[in-house]
Amino acid sequence: MVLIDENGANNPLKRASFDIVAIFMSVVISALLIQSMSGRPKDPIEILSMAVVIGAVHSGFLYYFKCYHSAWRFVSAHDALYCVGAAIAATLVAIFIWSDSLPVAGWLIMGCGVALTAIAIRCTMRLSRNYGLFAANSTFRNPLGQVHHEVQPKRVLMIGYGENLETFLRAQRNRCADFEIEGIISIGQQDVAANLRGVPVLGAIGQIEQIVQVLHEERRAPDMLVLTRDEMKGRAVAEILSLIDMVDAEIAWLPRADQLDTGGATQLRPIKLEDLLPRPAKSFDAHACENLLSGARILVTGAGGSIGSELVRQIATLSPGEMILADSSEHALYEIDREMGFDFPQVERVSTILDVRDRDAVYRLMKLRRPEFVFHAAALKHVPIVEAQPCEGLMTNVIGSQNVADAAVAAKVRAMVMVSTDKAVNPANVMGATKRLAEAYCQAMDADMRDRGGDTRFVTVRFGNVLGSNGSVVPLFQRQLAQGGPLTVTHPDVERFFMTIPEASRLILEAMLAGMDGVQTDQGIFVLDMGKPVKITDLARQVIRLSGLRPDVDVKIVYTGLRPGEKLYEELMHETENLLATDHPSLMVAQPRFVQLKTVQNQISNISDAARKGDAGEVVRLLKVFIPEFDASSTEAKKARDDAPKLAVVREQAS
Repeated sequence: MVLIDENGANNPLKRASFDIVAIFMSVVISALLIQSMSGRPKDPIEILSMAVVIGAVHSGFLYYFKCYHSAWRFVSAHDALYCVGAAIAATLVAIFIWSDSLPVAGWLIMGCGVALTAIAIRCTMRLSRNYGLFAANSTFRNPLGQVHHEVQPKRVLMIGYGENLETFLRAQRNRCADFEIEGIISIGQQDVAANLRGVPVLGAIGQIEQIVQVLHEERRAPDMLVLTRDEMKGRAVAEILSLIDMVDAEIAWLPRADQLDTGGATQLRPIKLEDLLPRPAKSFDAHACENLLSGARILVTGAGGSIGSELVRQIATLSPGEMILADSSEHALYEIDREMGFDFPQVERVSTILDVRDRDAVYRLMKLRRPEFVFHAAALKHVPIVEAQPCEGLMTNVIGSQNVADAAVAAKVRAMVMVSTDKAVNPANVMGATKRLAEAYCQAMDADMRDRGGDTRFVTVRFGNVLGSNGSVVPLFQRQLAQGGPLTVTHPDVERFFMTIPEASRLILEAMLAGMDGVQTDQGIFVLDMGKPVKITDLARQVIRLSGLRPDVDVKIVYTGLRPGEKLYEELMHETENLLATDHPSLMVAQPRFVQLKTVQNQISNISDAARKGDAGEVVRLLKVFIPEFDASSTEAKKARDDAPKLAVVREQAS
């Protein structure tokens, strides 16, 4: 079964014609040389006839056995054996017709010349395409070897045609495994052939449902789809998965070519959620970060949270002198402390229960431990909870941040890094508004330190959602899947920016580096390049697929409506904010509206009085006064994002 159009670059008829011409010339030259050495008279007509017959029989033999359906850039010993067989067949036919024309030695030389010519053509084509040397392995119908297990082997379809798959098939020859490869699905139409090392290409990915249906009718339906990494340049994994949406099969990655184990069983890797992000992972200058943090005392607030705990892990690899882990949750603090003791026993650490809302406790800790760097990740982040309790959100996110910042100045900390969120841009909820007010305070503190020649720098980092963080949408989906579904999404159009927890933590460290020396970052907020936003509905469908289930068939998706304070769209910058490039391609500096330190201190003093009295209405009212962009509608937010091509311009300037 071959669904590929044969009018492409590897048309078998074209390659057969090329072979005929080359072998014709080889036979003519060989016959002339042989007859010259034997002293027999030369009959030009006989020589030309012999060349035509040998060339036609040789190419016909290869065409009949579909040898022209394999890509020459993946030539192997399999192809060489067929070339030898074709040369023998063609030479025998010629001997039958012209037995007296050449001596026995001459016919042997003729046959060898024909075989070597055909092999040389294929090797030359492979080398000319810059695909390496001739591969000396034979092929087979099942390149994973005949299975002799009692367990029924899994039937596999390979997705993607190219170098990685060819390397895998060559490495797996004659090896027993629990897989039987039924065929290859090409992602693109370029440079495809009807088989690769004996494994047939069944068609393009757009035809996969029809292909699987045919296999099902033949009782060869696949149990697993394996992405080979070939033909995926410019194609997001999520896009590929959407094309195989309705195929009822497991999905996995084939390891990269440099990770293939030629001596043992190849371990397929499950597709992870981070593979679905529509951009590659960001680079990280670990050496520069280690130069800055090596031997330093470092405080992390919210150390037991998703971002805080990953920051602790990342910093622990950079040879700090002492790590001070602070969190208001006893259980979260216990978990990260235990993990540090097991994974990084060489790092000195102090774990302390700390509520950043307690100003005296924050000052005492800073005075006692004298940290040189502070990473402030403690916050209330759940939009509905903070929306229902604005006073609590204000006390933790604003007052807590103020306490940490003021104590950092008093302790002469070298730098405080404030972890913020994209919800602080055009905030539609109390959580976002409180984070924006905290941003404004740190901006003002940094400007004041610069003006007065102070010791402490303030670096604010803004980014979107992180995959798999505590209480986020992915763990919710996974719990719902474990319960049999359905998966709940608030709205079909809701979308968010995403990055992985390790990636976000590394870029926070990069932002600290840039913030420590750049004059251009004055009064600015670092914005992490989050790539394109992801629709939550699409994310839900991918989570279902990665569980081996089919969206809308095995597991339903139910829409529950937007929650209080929730926006359809998020932005990483306000439409009025200027963006500046940095030396790091994944970091930009946004310059939001600036408020003088005295002004923002008065604002926080007024609103904190209302929060301490439990006056939620007054807290929300004052937030809308102090944060004019608070309560922007979803439509306005999307328009601000779509109509501001600043991010792309800055990326171009940075590159």
